[in-house]
Order: sequence, then C-alpha cells, then structure tokens
Amino acid sequence: MQGLEEILKTITGEMYKALAARTILGDPVTIEGNTIVPLASVGMGFGAGAGAGKDQDKPGGAGGGGGLGIKPVAVIIINSHGARVEMLKPHESSIIEELVDVAPKLAESFSKKKSEGQAEVDQSQA
Repeated sequence: MQGLEEILKTITGEMYKALAARTILGDPVTIEGNTIVPLASVGMGFGAGAGAGKDQDKPGGAGGGGGLGIKPVAVIIINSHGARVEMLKPHESSIIEELVDVAPKLAESFSKKKSEGQAEVDQSQA
C-alpha cells in the first residue's frame, strides 16, 4: 500500500533525525577547569498499519506512530589529568539531579588535587 510506505518513510525519517550525536552527548559544562559532558541512553520504537474495507466503495485507512525515550546514564569528566566516566545511579531522575549527586565527588577531587598541587609548590620553594 502506498499510504503505508509513506507513513513508514516519514516515521523512520523523523526518528533518524532524532538520533543525532547531541541526543546522546549533552552540551559540555565547564567548572573550575573540568569539562563535564552528560551521556544518555536512547530507546525508540514505532509501528504502522494499513487496511482496506471489504467493499471497493469504502476506502481503507493507514496510520502509524513512534516514541523516543532518553535517560541520563553517565557523565564524562575531562581535565588536565585526563578523562574519566562517572556512571549515574540507575534510577529515574533528571541530569540535573544526577549532577547534584556527583558534585560533592567533584568538589572533593578538585580540593584534593589543589592541595597536592600546593604541596608541590611549597616543596619546590623550600
């Protein structure tokens, strides 16, 4: 059926557009020399169908639809010491909630590295 083919092309075309790299990799945020890039898991599905009436006088019909789900799963942290991936908790939440949970670890890591750096400076001046 020509109507069904058009519906499938439209649905798959729109879903293909949604699968850009920006869907999986969020916008980077820089905090105190650390760049944080959110990562998401993406799931999708779609369906379509068509049918014809029993009588030639009655037209048939076609329809379709799809859905896309995005869930934050991790953040990439990039700084002068390299890059690492921090997995987020496996519960339903927003990326903002997850960043709030990860922030204390980041702050502790920053202050620890800052202290180590200051100790190196003090030793070199002695």
